[in-house]
Amino acid sequence: MAQVMPIRFQEHLQLTNIGINSANIGFSMITMESDKFICIREKNGDQSQVVIVDMADPNNPMRRPISADSAIMNPSSKVIALKAGRTLQIFNLEMKSKIKAHVSNEDVIFWKWISVNTIALITENTVYHWPMEGDALPQKVFDRHSTLKGCQIINYRTDEAMKWLLLVGISAQQQRVVGAMQLYSVDRNVSQPIEGHAAAFVPFTMEGNKSPSNIFAFSVRNQTGGKLHIIEVGAPAEGNSNFAKKTVDVFFPAEAPNDFPVAMQASKEHGLLYMITKYGYIHLYDIESGTCIYMNRISGDTIFVTAPHEASNGIVGVNRKGQVLSVSIDEDTIVSYITNQLKNPELALKISVRCNLAGAEELFVRRFNMLFGQGQYSEAAKVAASAPKGILRTPQTIQRFQQCPAQPGQASPLLQYFSILLETSQLNKAESLELARPVLQQGRNQLLEKWLVEGKLECSEELGDLIKVHDSTLALSVYLRANIPQKVCQVFCN
Repeated sequence: MAQVMPIRFQEHLQLTNIGINSANIGFSMITMESDKFICIREKNGDQSQVVIVDMADPNNPMRRPISADSAIMNPSSKVIALKAGRTLQIFNLEMKSKIKAHVSNEDVIFWKWISVNTIALITENTVYHWPMEGDALPQKVFDRHSTLKGCQIINYRTDEAMKWLLLVGISAQQQRVVGAMQLYSVDRNVSQPIEGHAAAFVPFTMEGNKSPSNIFAFSVRNQTGGKLHIIEVGAPAEGNSNFAKKTVDVFFPAEAPNDFPVAMQASKEHGLLYMITKYGYIHLYDIESGTCIYMNRISGDTIFVTAPHEASNGIVGVNRKGQVLSVSIDEDTIVSYITNQLKNPELALKISVRCNLAGAEELFVRRFNMLFGQGQYSEAAKVAASAPKGILRTPQTIQRFQQCPAQPGQASPLLQYFSILLETSQLNKAESLELARPVLQQGRNQLLEKWLVEGKLECSEELGDLIKVHDSTLALSVYLRANIPQKVCQVFCN
């Protein structure tokens, strides 16, 4: 029986099958600014052209007779930026029009779209941002750090707010590839040199925090081994707990002594990091704990360019054979894999809650029953509220809380349960009915009205009927939201 895998691996396209010459498949000839387009510069004798592969229609590439040193597609639209010498131009391919142009005073050795309307330009000494709108010229952002002198620049990254910027370069030293990074804070106007090969920024909301932390993850392999560092950059948001820095070892197999990280993408939806190495290994890490969930070789050839894969919240890349590959988690198996293969039920629970994934039902039920049996009703309520797919939000759970005696000076266990549910979600039909009963008996109709306005209750004919005995105006509001026209008419007629 085949071992259950926590990832999905897919080949989307083979570039040679759509006419791309294998000699033109490499870092200097292919760019992929997002998962929407792949841009290839082709040279056949004296003829030069740019081939644009729309990944929504990959078997019909667009070919244009363009001679350029570099070509990068906009991450979301059919807008292309071309560089020939020091001349930079941006064109709208659909409108067949030039958007803007600029002649640089310096050689641009690397460039990259950092948003849908901004290109980063890297020269030997300086980093610029070039806005696409209007006549704006490239604006200097910071000077390159001396530790990147002589490096081949391979990446430039920013956080979502573009307040933290990262330049990444590599160089050959003593028969190994050394990674050098420059982390720059816009607000502080300060740079920090870092030894590293691959990195990513990602907003991540820790359990108990209301706002995301701004996470910076980077990996390095040096003479002492491989490391992954996960830290929070900038001050925590108001009310947030600090994210505790994680530093974990990165395993490299003995048969890959010269392997090192070449790419990293983060999934903010799942709270995971995908790291790819030069020898084609994928590493999957949990951001909060730094735990390595999975590692395996996915390509026998170097994957030289990657981007986030939006459809799966994973990573997509191109290898030297021209394969366009994606890796994402398998939402159906990852929780059970962490439970059974990694023997890490705590992480399985966390990922199940964070991503609302099945696979940990037995763990949740066991934990709920244990806490309930110990009289820790508030903690049991939190488990029931957070369990994925609403597996514990049942009439039976409500009945168990109803049967518990209230402790002196404390809210009843049932009200504790409903309070926790109201903090995080909308109540379902059964919950709405059972919460309304004691609230109406206490004459606190204004609370129900407040929850209705906030969208916290599931409106139904039964809820309207229950409320109607006490407050016909409030019942009318429920019937309207539940789309029960005959009951609306009855209230108006009465």
